[in-house]
Amino acid sequence: MESNESVTIYIGEVPLSRPVRFWLLLFFDIPAIACTLFILYYLLLRRPSQHVLSNHTIIVLLIAVLPCQLIDVTLYLDFIRLGKVWPETPARCLFWWLVDIGFYSSSTMILAWASIERHILIFHDRWISTRKRRILVHYASLTILILYLTIYYIVMILFPSCSNSFDYTLPVCGAMPCYLLDPVIGMWDMMVHGCLSSLIIAIFSIGLLIRIIVRRWQFHRSIHWRKHRKMAIQMLSITVLYLVFNIPMLVITIARLCGLPDSVSAVPQQIALFLTYFVPLLLPFVCFSTLPELRREMKTIVGFYHTHRATVGTATERTL
Repeated sequence: MESNESVTIYIGEVPLSRPVRFWLLLFFDIPAIACTLFILYYLLLRRPSQHVLSNHTIIVLLIAVLPCQLIDVTLYLDFIRLGKVWPETPARCLFWWLVDIGFYSSSTMILAWASIERHILIFHDRWISTRKRRILVHYASLTILILYLTIYYIVMILFPSCSNSFDYTLPVCGAMPCYLLDPVIGMWDMMVHGCLSSLIIAIFSIGLLIRIIVRRWQFHRSIHWRKHRKMAIQMLSITVLYLVFNIPMLVITIARLCGLPDSVSAVPQQIALFLTYFVPLLLPFVCFSTLPELRREMKTIVGFYHTHRATVGTATERTL
């Protein structure tokens, strides 16, 4: 448990049995990793996909959640299996914090930028009509955001100006990084990286939907709806996923800032924190469902596999 002048954060165990949590997370984690790697392979190595600007934020987003799938969930499963954090070293806890907090919070910030950028890609394409404008508006903005998040979390978690405390009997080492106790940095992290990012995602995604509906009604599909439909549906689908699993934590945090007693909010907050694990576990499937060309590629691969098996089987029968 951690507390500062504004809010207390409990990192205890959720009121759900360890075996249930173990198999629930494992059931989603393995397919999520496979799906993430497949999407990244397709978007990074297929030349047509490399030049689609809307794919770049999806690539960065999936890269950000991949450590959560590979490391964060694995460490959590290891804790459930052993009943403690092992090995009991500060390095283990700092590494876990960097993934659990750094990468997850970074994915939220990246999605917030993506929700803004979708308006530019769909309604203000003149802003990116030249190479210079694309570098300034798209590439530079995303690069600066990534650099900021990388430097911020490495410095705050690995090189803090305060002393961390670790409890190896609780998940995530029983404590949040000590920098969150600082009244200025802690409030910045909570309000900007947490609350503001979620509000930006919600407001700009809802605004995107409204603008599309209004434009289609006013100009009768003259905004090339088919061309932009994928970007809009993709953004809205990812937004719904993030908000469904992040809003409970956001509401509880705001309620505690407004004076909700610890005795009332402790258990709901533990549940809300556990729910956030399902964002990186479900995100690749949401992305996959909004990429029709990727689904066609998967059908081609599956079809080739079945054809190959049938051919090999027939050849074997003839040999026998």
